[in-house]
Amino acid sequence: MDELNSLTVSEERLEDCRDVVEPDLQDLIQQALKSGFSREEILIAVSELVAEDFAMAVEIPSVH
Repeated sequence: MDELNSLTVSEERLEDCRDVVEPDLQDLIQQALKSGFSREEILIAVSELVAEDFAMAVEIPSVH
């Protein structure tokens, strides 16, 4: 994973990134729902995975 050197991201670039990421995220959520997980379980799991990746990217400890 690439290290973040700055937490400043342009609003336009962030919007573009969200537009790219969102369809895959929605597909992931739908697949997990079909596997029997609740929306809450899925969102918590995704949030934890994102928090772990973010912590590694900015080199801060994560809470487990």
